[in-house]
Amino acid sequence: MPTLTVQSGEARAKFRDLLDQVMAGKNDVIIQRNGKNVAVLIPAAEYESIRNQPSTPNSINESAAAYKTKTVKVGQAIINPEEGTATIPLDLYNEWVAKREALFTIIDEIRNAQPDYPPEEVERDVAEAIAEVRRRNASSGN
Repeated sequence: MPTLTVQSGEARAKFRDLLDQVMAGKNDVIIQRNGKNVAVLIPAAEYESIRNQPSTPNSINESAAAYKTKTVKVGQAIINPEEGTATIPLDLYNEWVAKREALFTIIDEIRNAQPDYPPEEVERDVAEAIAEVRRRNASSGN
């Protein structure tokens, strides 16, 4: 959908016309104040679909790609698809890094606790464990 950019004063004066354009699917409208994007007028259905998406890096990128604007704010991120950049708060970034490091620490602990087995032996052990769980579930009625 094409995007129209207007200053806040013009948006105030032409609000009904801008709203009609958005409702008819002719334009999304970016409203600027002092040359900075401050709001976006989009169809309510699109807003709901964006709002209902989880705030993960992938969903943020998908949301931003839906708009051919210079910048889009999605959740805590500011996306600039033209430059291929995303800006997120440092505390959110640090949280993601900490979660990633914690997960890799667990993987490393598991890996280090296991002796080097040939892949065939690992596959055989996994198949035996699955078969055992299935036998127990079958005998207990699960």
